[in-house]
Amino acid sequence: MRRLLRTGLLLAVAVVATLAVWQVASLLVNSQALAPVTGQYYVGASWMATPTPTAGPSPTATVLMTATPLPTSLPEATPEIQTVEAEPTAVPLPTPDSFVADVVGRAGIDPAGTFVLVNQNAQRMTIVKDGVVVRELAISTGDPDRGWYTPAWTGRIGEYWGTFSANGVSADNAWYLFKAGGSILIHSAPYTQAEDGSKLYQGMDDLGVFPASRGCIRISPDDATWFTDWGPYDVPIVILPWDGGTGREG
Repeated sequence: MRRLLRTGLLLAVAVVATLAVWQVASLLVNSQALAPVTGQYYVGASWMATPTPTAGPSPTATVLMTATPLPTSLPEATPEIQTVEAEPTAVPLPTPDSFVADVVGRAGIDPAGTFVLVNQNAQRMTIVKDGVVVRELAISTGDPDRGWYTPAWTGRIGEYWGTFSANGVSADNAWYLFKAGGSILIHSAPYTQAEDGSKLYQGMDDLGVFPASRGCIRISPDDATWFTDWGPYDVPIVILPWDGGTGREG
């Protein structure tokens, strides 16, 4: 037993000695000590130190795709509103009523033509051009209370007399019609002249109300000017009779 112990001790000493010789030799040759068992060299503090992990390759940075912002859509242009003016509704032109059409028709005048109708009972004169009533004028015809009548008559308007004077008064824009004891005309209301030259018209309140003339057909000064400008020469005219009784009461 003792022999075995001795032999083991000698063997251990031999191993230790061998290792010592090996480390010394390694230091002399490589300046590095050999780690026991593995035979790996170590440098530094201790072969027992936790090894520093070898840095692997840096991960390639993932390039995030930055979304390219879409351009802000421009607001759609507001379409220009085309203002279309509505065509005015055509207003029917005034045409002669059935009474007028019948009267002139019986006189041989085309109601769709151009003519003048004097209605003494209504104290109105209707002017029609190409079948359209262009104007109705207030008139004053012969005063039956004084024995002055405007005779019923059918014919054509005659010459333009302009301004004339008779019985101490004057009248403008006179148009000749026919003879009936004297000349029957269409003219402005009669007037006298003031010292300053202004015209003092007579019978203006009679127009359109009752007959008050000496037989002519009176119209207002403004209407007389319009009538002359309209140009009535040679236009057919129908004068209806007065049958409304006395002038003032009729």
